[in-house]
Amino acid sequence: MRSKTMRSKTILISEPQGATGELQFDNAKPYFPYMWAILKSYWERHGDESAGYEWLEPIWRNDAPNVLLDPYRGTEIGVLGLSCYTWNWEIQCELAREVKELNPDCLVVAGGPEPDYKDPEFFAKHPYIDAVAIKDGEITFREILVKAARGDRDFSDIGGLYLPGGEGGTMVFTGPPEVPTEFEHSPYLDQAAYYDRLVAEHGSDAFEVIMETNRGCPYGCSFCDWGSNTNSKVRRFGMDRVAAEIDWLGHLRIESVMLADANFGILPRDLEIADKFNEARDDHEGYPKYIFYSAAKNNPDRAIAIAMKFAKSGICTVHSLSVQHTNKEVLAATARKNISADKQVQVVKHMMDAHVPVEVQLIQGIPGDTYDMWKGCLADLMEWGIHEDYLIQAYRLLPNAPAGERAFLEEWQVETIDRITYDLTTREIDETRRDVFRKPERILASTKSYTREDWVRTSAYSAFIKALHNSSATQRVATYLRLTHGVPYRDFYESLLEDPDVRTPLLREWQLKVLDHYQYFLTHDDASDHIRVDELPSLAYTLHPSRWLYIQVCLHLERFYEELKDSLLKRYPEVANLASVIDYQRDIVIMPDYDREAGKVITTEFDWPGYFEQARVRDGSQPLLDEPAPMDGAVFQAVDRVSGERPTVRDGVRIGGFYGEPLEWGTGDLGERWATWVQRVAIGRSSAGMHNHKEFKVLRPQP
Repeated sequence: MRSKTMRSKTILISEPQGATGELQFDNAKPYFPYMWAILKSYWERHGDESAGYEWLEPIWRNDAPNVLLDPYRGTEIGVLGLSCYTWNWEIQCELAREVKELNPDCLVVAGGPEPDYKDPEFFAKHPYIDAVAIKDGEITFREILVKAARGDRDFSDIGGLYLPGGEGGTMVFTGPPEVPTEFEHSPYLDQAAYYDRLVAEHGSDAFEVIMETNRGCPYGCSFCDWGSNTNSKVRRFGMDRVAAEIDWLGHLRIESVMLADANFGILPRDLEIADKFNEARDDHEGYPKYIFYSAAKNNPDRAIAIAMKFAKSGICTVHSLSVQHTNKEVLAATARKNISADKQVQVVKHMMDAHVPVEVQLIQGIPGDTYDMWKGCLADLMEWGIHEDYLIQAYRLLPNAPAGERAFLEEWQVETIDRITYDLTTREIDETRRDVFRKPERILASTKSYTREDWVRTSAYSAFIKALHNSSATQRVATYLRLTHGVPYRDFYESLLEDPDVRTPLLREWQLKVLDHYQYFLTHDDASDHIRVDELPSLAYTLHPSRWLYIQVCLHLERFYEELKDSLLKRYPEVANLASVIDYQRDIVIMPDYDREAGKVITTEFDWPGYFEQARVRDGSQPLLDEPAPMDGAVFQAVDRVSGERPTVRDGVRIGGFYGEPLEWGTGDLGERWATWVQRVAIGRSSAGMHNHKEFKVLRPQP
């Protein structure tokens, strides 16, 4: 690329998002387009106004490329900027291809974590892309625009680019990029007029917002391209900017904010930022309603303080821990040994005492892991007192993460499969759109530490733990055996799932189904990671195996608990109150016949609600609990109205958190009620707060 006069000076930034919808986990609503604002604002403040560029409104929806380009028909696009992620890479490539066909002189620049610039054949595979910008893009993109406006397409003197034209058809790297060090001005506020139009057209409740308060990550975990691609230094945004953005979000009545900081709480000032969010809620009638963030890993005191601020206000009612694994050898193998598990445990204990549920992010299939170590990891979490939710992701090989380096792949003898996977909940089945322009993710299927057969067994074991323990089909039983009778959680679940003398007929049947499912997923390129619920033909979508399993428990509720009781009484004959706790566990499962106006009456001979309130703040290191207090003929009434991880009280009314749903199923036929129940209970967070009754009042005996 040398001298080429620009025929058009229109700039189009494309940042299509993942599929959105009410049944999605991460993408219930689209986010405000952010990269467009970053690049446009930086140009307007630091670029050459005389260049005469016209910035078109960005592409931000999720749709077929030809549909996304319809608003720009008849407009000659001079520069196309692509913000590329796994979920939009195929769309971006098709967009670039079509734009290039219409205007061969269009300059196409790709950025973001997805372009595989380490591949020497990248530009041969993607001839419609002229340059790849790495790391922060503001300065690099400005320099490109300055030169392009002069008709100069020799970008070899601009750092931070991969360009075609190397020897033998390879690429040229222009050297490290210049990255911003000051972030005093807000792209959102600079482009506020555009966002005001979006809100006026679609409503403020139609969008979520991604927000930064800093950039950078001091860690270099091999599975992640964050720390390696942003350098280790954390660069702070100006506090005036941060405060103004938070107030602006409240003013717009934005419901949910995704904080994009790698480690919120790593800086002392993050406490002040947490206060700013809560102040905005006070000033703007409760907006923003919710915040999601990645907590700092190595500063437990600050992480706890922030979590408590958010929990008290109700803006974030679950604390998320980025653990990935509990085994030190596995963590060291993935360059994560500088993140302390002990410090994470400190946070857990405080959250338990404060009644704040904890969810844990885990990666299954880390090189160095084994089936045995993985079972130990899940058991460790239970022993720490974490039972609410394990957010388990298969190890995905990101192209520009350290794990994508040839040396790493060869050292660990990595074998991968390419599969189209979905988020942690469900996707509706729509054959006309399913998998269209969706890039398969590269999943580790085996390494020198585990085989493909191990991967299948590990995946199935994870699904059962999420269904039985997180969803609390057996969590109360396991907790009672652990805290009063000293039965380790691992022993309980290994017996239940692997001992043929303990495993029930239903569990064996479901186990074969799930193992076959994962074996098929491993060996067939067109396989889905979800399962259809054949018993509910009106259900319009498939489910992750863990959720499929939980629904099976509920569809076969009486038989499941009868078999469970028969099996466990033989396994633990000395446990006098085992039958009672199994009955209690069955009775508190929320089912589609529950009437939230009338509640549900539960009869028991022991104070199980009181017992499990004590157990909630216990871990496996503490002395054993006494048996529950006898309450012969006691009658409890479950009065739950909303499912949720931690209902908050607002104006005297108990309201569920972000994941809370009203426990009502309508007046339709049984199939319709089951379908609504699935949406409101079975595919929520895998917390017992979703799946079990937890609000009780004593009817008898009277105090």
